Amino acid sequence: MYPLRRTTRSSASRERVLTAVRDLLEAGTFHQSTVEAVAARAGVSRATLYQHFGSRLGLVDAICEVMARDPALAALRETDDVAEFLARVTDFWSAEERLVAQLYGARAVDPAAHDFVERQRRDRYGELRRLLSAHGRTDKQTLAAFAALTSFDTYLELRRARGLSKREVIRTLERMSSGLLT
Repeated sequence: MYPLRRTTRSSASRERVLTAVRDLLEAGTFHQSTVEAVAARAGVSRATLYQHFGSRLGLVDAICEVMARDPALAALRETDDVAEFLARVTDFWSAEERLVAQLYGARAVDPAAHDFVERQRRDRYGELRRLLSAHGRTDKQTLAAFAALTSFDTYLELRRARGLSKREVIRTLERMSSGLLT
């Protein structure tokens, strides 16, 4: 019985830390926060935080794991339909916009944020290669075009700078991609 209680308590501590990290990222203060400040915000000891995550990079890795379970990403990985793929990418960027914007913004000064951005880019390119291969396209130019269309920077440009709704972003991306696979 004791190990079960400890596991439950341990799991709850881990979730509190992840919630604190997400809150700090969304507020734009994570890259300025110490590991001790994260532990205090989560209501756990510094030792507990290190036991679960090992380091500041481990905190970002754990957030990446949580984001990887996003339903939009799961749907994205299961489709070969370009329009659906673009819609799922937009759904993901929209759902995680505040958090991802902070990580992208901090990538120059925070090694953990830099690693997140690079990992996210590699994962996105892998999914793009899979999608394009299903359509018989493996050339660098088509990959580059789809990489630009599905980037967070493109999403931000369309949503924030151009003021498009999420639906308008999806339609714009679909129009822009329409001639790329012919």
